Amino acid sequence: MLKNCLQKIIDQNLDGVLFASSANFQYLSGCTSYFWQRSCMNNIAGQFTSKINPEALLYCNKEGKITIICIPTLQHFFKEHHVLISYMDQMEDTLSQVIDGKRIGIGFDCKEWIETTLKEVDPTIETIYAENIFEDLRYIKSPEEIEKMRELAEFTDAAVLHLVKNLKEGMTQFDAEQALMQYGLDHGIQDFSFPPTAGFKTRGTFTTEENYIFPRTSKLVPGTAIAFDVGYMNQGYCSDWGRTVYFGKAPEYIVKGYAALQAGQVAMVNQIIPYKTNINELYDMILDEVTKLGYREHLKYKEEGMLGHQIGIDCHEFPMLNRQTDFILKPGMIFCSEPKMMFEGECYMRVEDMILVTETGAEFLTKFDRTLFEVHND
Repeated sequence: MLKNCLQKIIDQNLDGVLFASSANFQYLSGCTSYFWQRSCMNNIAGQFTSKINPEALLYCNKEGKITIICIPTLQHFFKEHHVLISYMDQMEDTLSQVIDGKRIGIGFDCKEWIETTLKEVDPTIETIYAENIFEDLRYIKSPEEIEKMRELAEFTDAAVLHLVKNLKEGMTQFDAEQALMQYGLDHGIQDFSFPPTAGFKTRGTFTTEENYIFPRTSKLVPGTAIAFDVGYMNQGYCSDWGRTVYFGKAPEYIVKGYAALQAGQVAMVNQIIPYKTNINELYDMILDEVTKLGYREHLKYKEEGMLGHQIGIDCHEFPMLNRQTDFILKPGMIFCSEPKMMFEGECYMRVEDMILVTETGAEFLTKFDRTLFEVHND
């Protein structure tokens, strides 16, 4: 992997790259136990937004020498690398002993701080934006990465199934979300890709203007649709998962709508041909199936064709899934497809799966029962 990264550095005529703690930091160092400052809502477009002074920096020069500069309490994370101890207000002094070039690629995390600090090290240093320098390497997962993400997808399935089996009338949305977090913590999960969501919507209790308002004090009663959006992080990698379940007896057209949404997702995955299928085709594969089943009007984002994102070290990675993205799917890519339906004033419905592109097609990493919709926990 490092050999391929070095070639990217050389191809861009850089003397080295300098990253604060981020996905690129993890990718270059291979350190998956170090907890870096993931953002969740702020990186939906694939950007990372840590703005504070860094507590750890990684510099890799064009010869492949990696040096990590960090505060003392972090040094044990990086035993396989050359480490220099520093303090956050003295990083520029330590960097001056490490930076050995004039054209330095930098990322988005702590960007302003790094630019300013490098100028203090040497006013003649030129900083080149390089957040996406390893993008086309990162979206193809190694067998080891795939196995980690497969295990995490299976864990996420199990976590939500545990909650679904224990849903009780009277519990609040907050209770359900806390239960999802606690399940992860009780089973040794390192962190969360984002705060889990269990959006309660009880039919007949909200207007169309309140379709996307989910008060966390809402209580679970029969007739409530629960839209889950759940992601865990472990061994340096993320999961992202979604389903809707209905507490009690659902109207028939809502039940059939959920079946149509699931059918669209399955039809899309079944049509993927590696090295041929383009990302910009995926949404319409779902739309075609949903239309056949009579639910076209309820599918969201028809104009944009917005469907999802790649996933890996971070939750939302490039390339994004929409009609504007011209990108051929390749084996080893893992993406999240998350089509959604809205039944105005009645039910917000979502399905999200982690999907692996294989040499012969594609497979679901998340395997939650697609027929499980109505929940009756007496």
